[in-house]
Amino acid sequence: MAGLTAASLGQEYNRTGTIRGTQRQGDRLLGIVELPPGIDPLARAADEQDISIQDIMVAPRSYTVEVELTGTHSWQSSCSCDESGELLCAHGAALLYRWLAQPAGFEPRIQPSAPQEKPAPRPAPTAPRPSAAREAPKAESLPNPPANNAVRYSPDLVNILVQIALGELRGIAREYNLTTNGLSRQQLAEQIVKAMKQPDVVRKVATTLEKPQRQLLAALSLAGGLVHDDDLRGLFERFSLGQPAQLQRALLALQGKALLFRVNSFNADLLARNNGPSDLLDIGWFVPAEIRTALRVFVPVTSFDPEQPDDHKGSPRVQALPPLRILADLLLVARALDGMPIELEDAWSAAPASEPEQPVLHPNTAGSGHNTALLSQPKELASPALLEALQKKVSFAPSFLRFAIQVLLLAGIVQRPERDAPFLRILPDAAHLLLGSNQTEVLSDLFQLWLQSPSAAELFALQEDGIRLLCRMTPLNVPVLRAGELAEENAEARRTLVDLLAQAPIGQWMQFTAFSRFVYRLNPLLLQRRQRLLPAPHWWLEAETGKVLKPLHLGDWQRAELLYVARLIMGPLHWWGLCDVALSSRGRLLAFRMTAVARWLLHNIPLDLEIPDEEATLDTPEVLEDGQVLLPCSARYWPIIQLFEQCAEATGVTRSQLRYHFTPQALSQALSQGYQMTRLLVVLRQLVARSEQDSAAQLLARLERWLAGFGRARIYTGVTIVEAIDTSVMRELTATTSLDEYVIRSLHPTIVVVKPDATERLSDELKRRGQSPLIYNEDLYGSE
Repeated sequence: MAGLTAASLGQEYNRTGTIRGTQRQGDRLLGIVELPPGIDPLARAADEQDISIQDIMVAPRSYTVEVELTGTHSWQSSCSCDESGELLCAHGAALLYRWLAQPAGFEPRIQPSAPQEKPAPRPAPTAPRPSAAREAPKAESLPNPPANNAVRYSPDLVNILVQIALGELRGIAREYNLTTNGLSRQQLAEQIVKAMKQPDVVRKVATTLEKPQRQLLAALSLAGGLVHDDDLRGLFERFSLGQPAQLQRALLALQGKALLFRVNSFNADLLARNNGPSDLLDIGWFVPAEIRTALRVFVPVTSFDPEQPDDHKGSPRVQALPPLRILADLLLVARALDGMPIELEDAWSAAPASEPEQPVLHPNTAGSGHNTALLSQPKELASPALLEALQKKVSFAPSFLRFAIQVLLLAGIVQRPERDAPFLRILPDAAHLLLGSNQTEVLSDLFQLWLQSPSAAELFALQEDGIRLLCRMTPLNVPVLRAGELAEENAEARRTLVDLLAQAPIGQWMQFTAFSRFVYRLNPLLLQRRQRLLPAPHWWLEAETGKVLKPLHLGDWQRAELLYVARLIMGPLHWWGLCDVALSSRGRLLAFRMTAVARWLLHNIPLDLEIPDEEATLDTPEVLEDGQVLLPCSARYWPIIQLFEQCAEATGVTRSQLRYHFTPQALSQALSQGYQMTRLLVVLRQLVARSEQDSAAQLLARLERWLAGFGRARIYTGVTIVEAIDTSVMRELTATTSLDEYVIRSLHPTIVVVKPDATERLSDELKRRGQSPLIYNEDLYGSE
């Protein structure tokens, strides 16, 4: 009877009272029930104690209520009226009536640290490899999503699903063959998310989609899983997936199977709390990471045969680099930079500030309009004078030198000049770092550092193709472009392209023209993605003076973004070893294929490498006239390079080889550090045997003479020294005493080292012969 009274009063409180602050956290409902004057908050107690209603009329009061549903017909409640347990008070009943009448009015309460909620662990934003990528798939298939930028967030799908109407939620559960009878909304959401984490179940659900729906889902997955509402319509049109009405039908079908979610007013705040992308919080769509991992969507490929000659252009030139070759090239560039002076007029003459630099602006008198400025190369990039001086030492293209300098500076292997030291410096152990035994870890770290670093290098490299960068100015000639903005946009475009290439098959040649057309359909705003949020772009690209390139037009896209993609594939991605390229006779990119290094760096699948033989010898040694030795910069010769690093001075680079010079100081330092010279002499004798150079034989003879001239010392502790006045006395002692039994080593004809227990016996023998030896005890007389 009491429970019935509480339910009746709760219904009355819900109708006449005020219920505010309603929140929901899983199966828990929270709220504040306010009662106006004339409604008795203690009606239940008055009924049980036969107290008159008029005797307990009170002023307005509020009660904080919390009800947790533990089953279909059970609950736990707590209220500030001091009634708690399985039986609801009137205020808890009012909260339940409000939930049944207006469930949408309950704001979700998200507390990741609360023990009641156990959200799925969110991966770090820079985590490049999801757990599914650690599996060992077949050589021609790799899991999706890849690393880096594809999984930037992991929303709490349970809290998103519970906001869907119960009927729709049951429909989603039936798509996954889940039982819906007797399950609450929270339990249904948890069961659906559990099923979504099973790849086989997700693939089975995806097979029930129509072809345009599957194509749209694949395009969204390849686009990163996040897309704006406007971009979604453009994506649907560029891939010719149907009419606008069919788009709505496809979206409803994908939503009905929990394969696609819409960012609305609720889950926009949820994504923000889960470190989701802030630029998609207005209106947009996202494909959960669980779906993209299960479906394994691949980039469509147009095959290419690099051995098939073209009738007019000849056979393509295939360029492939050995794995980890970039580390040896970086060491060559670093050694060439070591000690290079920087001129005062160079931008690097003083160390730059830590904050991002603003590109140099030049007023644009003739161009797309007034109040515009032309952007030139920022100071963070290497100057043409530095590149020209560097090319005299190493035979690399300027584009690679810029890239190598950027990576070496990011890693701290090369140090910028300072005011008191106007020259470049490198780490003393740079060779061991780049060519040592942990090459794979070093390459992975350097690649991730380059991939995540904000830099505008690839964007400003378009100037070599005649592309100009301009930005808008205020009437006061203040640039609208903020510091570091171009670097951030370029880094985002770089990560987007790498994420897309991670979906490509390994070892299969792909025609670049077809791939670039696919990139345009998927993401035409590759370089200016953030510009779509602005009514007018505040920076843009021009190929001709006064003509702004609009990336949404295919012709304009091919004049700028296409060159950007080609340069990135032929340049950094090829240098890292991620892809091989096939070029035309004019150097144009025709095709490319992903290598085993891409499988390792992008999917964390181990890379099989040949371990260099420690007995490796140099095939073509070269000793200069001044005695300096040139060694090939390769991990194959690392054991020999390591010897020279320990025993000689590194003096730079000559003809793209490491140069070393042997000096007495270097040998003395190596000996003092305990290095043995036996292995070094063996290597040098092999060099002399393989070459007919007189300089090599002279170098070997000089080193042997130096090593023979170095003094050696032997330290004895805990022993006794016996010294005689001359050799005749020593011979007499040897003949008349037991001295020979205790001798350890003879240091001089008159000095021998004997065992410590011989002192007393020798002293007794000499005393019996009437001789009194002089005994010096350091413990008695001190060590002075």
